[in-house]
Amino acid sequence: MKRITLLMAAIICLATTALAQISENQTLSTTLWKQGIATCAHYTAHARGFAKKIDEIKGKYPQGYTLDDLNEVYSNQGRKWEKIYNEFKQEEDKSGTINDLKELVTPQIWKLVEPEFQAYITEHPEAMQEAPAQPADKPADGEEANGEEQNNGADNATAPAAGNGSSTVSCPANLPLWLSIIGALLGLCALLTALSNRGKIKELRRSFAREIDRTNANLQEFSTDAADQMKALSIRLTGKAIRKDADLDENVQEEAQQIVEEEPVEAYPAEEPAAEVNEAEVQPIEDAEDNNVPLNLFMSRPDENDDFTRVSDTMEPGNSIYVLTTFDGEHGTFEVIDKPEVHRFALMMPAENLIRACSGNAIQIPSGNRIITDRAGEAEFINGRWHVVVKAIIHYEG
Repeated sequence: MKRITLLMAAIICLATTALAQISENQTLSTTLWKQGIATCAHYTAHARGFAKKIDEIKGKYPQGYTLDDLNEVYSNQGRKWEKIYNEFKQEEDKSGTINDLKELVTPQIWKLVEPEFQAYITEHPEAMQEAPAQPADKPADGEEANGEEQNNGADNATAPAAGNGSSTVSCPANLPLWLSIIGALLGLCALLTALSNRGKIKELRRSFAREIDRTNANLQEFSTDAADQMKALSIRLTGKAIRKDADLDENVQEEAQQIVEEEPVEAYPAEEPAAEVNEAEVQPIEDAEDNNVPLNLFMSRPDENDDFTRVSDTMEPGNSIYVLTTFDGEHGTFEVIDKPEVHRFALMMPAENLIRACSGNAIQIPSGNRIITDRAGEAEFINGRWHVVVKAIIHYEG
């Protein structure tokens, strides 16, 4: 469609150019011939050092000027102008083509005359529709063909001859005009069709993209919920989460799975915390077991194994995103900390900070600046780390 539009535009340009141009061998109309003679005389005077600028002449005669108009301007130049005026005045009553005009001046002067004369033709297309000038000393074609009838005073024969002459001239001039009109209509139709189709295609693409995003969000929510349920069930049955190490092959993973299913244990002994985990994640647990009071721990984002990477008994700006509440030191519930600065920090990278611990409708694309926890998540203290068992459900507001 874009090619068709460009083709139509090219047709319009060619037709317009053809309309504004005249063949160098085409006989000029009376108006064009006189304008050409005046332009040649003006630039001839300019070459001899006394002509006014063309802009001044055009300002005084906006509809075009003749040799007599220039005579009124340059009559005070005496013999300088009189010689030029007489020379071109002899040619003004004749007729001719652009080539005839070119022979009246030198090539250097014609380089100045031609763009000015072509500009006049472009600005006055009505002059092209006029009949070509007939020289006074040369009879018209119709008069030559019907000379005997004109000598006898037969006026009826003269009219058809003049009519034939005018139709012969008007056809070449009208043809570019009709071509430009047809080309303009075709170009407009092609442009409207292209714009209409382009709008429809964009709308279809947007609708398709929305459907894909909605489907992906639903599938992701379903998969995360299913994974949460499987993890919770595995932990309740075996006492530990099933993890897949990237360095183990499939056979080792299958054997480890079978061992977990056949030999469930109640709990794993606590291991020393990793380097990135604070010591605060172990000490408060004993207090919670002894006193049976709720303990609040502040967590950073989970890692690829769904373990919280940083645990502290106080909130750490720039690190703490979740608050976990536990009574026994082994099980707890967590939710996003309800503070604006925490929400801004978490929403900077929702895929890193939220998706591993939370689920919801299209949470990977934030639609607000506030995070609301609809349902708290569940975590288990396994192998010295708090592990996400059931994700929290959140949504965005604001």
